[in-house]
Amino acid sequence: MIESIPNYVNPKEELEQYVTPSDMVANILWDAYLRGDIEGKRVIDLGCGTGRFAIGAALLDALTSICIDVDNEALDIAFSVSKKIGVNTVMHFILADVRGYNPIRRLLDCTVVMNPPFGIHSRGADIDFLKTALNICDTVYSIHKLSEGFIKLIDKLSSEMKFTYEIMSEYDFPIRWFLPKHRRRVYYVKTVIIRFRRST
Repeated sequence: MIESIPNYVNPKEELEQYVTPSDMVANILWDAYLRGDIEGKRVIDLGCGTGRFAIGAALLDALTSICIDVDNEALDIAFSVSKKIGVNTVMHFILADVRGYNPIRRLLDCTVVMNPPFGIHSRGADIDFLKTALNICDTVYSIHKLSEGFIKLIDKLSSEMKFTYEIMSEYDFPIRWFLPKHRRRVYYVKTVIIRFRRST
């Protein structure tokens, strides 16, 4: 099902619209499901793109799956696919820029599952997305570019916002050619999948 979801029609470099591999999406969602973080929960995907995480969560019996993105074209694809698959009745689509403000109020029984921008072309976007996510839900699954500086930043942010975190796995994230300036068909970025949980 995840593999059937189309890629971006016109990917935008400034938004770092890299397609999350279907196996990565499936692994994260199944892990979250087995931990009790999907079924019967409100699931939110910040920067949802064409809806891979949000639609996958709906297929795994999320109470509600909320797809938020600044790109209306990507949201249109996500809506079309959700309707075709038959999960649109439990989904909501919000056109909003996650950076700078919270597009949604704090919710109970909710989980954020997201692949935010890595912060390469839009400096600080990864942390801005993460702060928004931590302000919305008590549980957050997120993919981030791995670096020593990032881990130090996560330590500080988690402590300030009263979250604990665990690095679930590392993943060589493929960024496929989509711009004329790209010189390689695939470039791999070392990333980490992190689960955050609000401290009790």
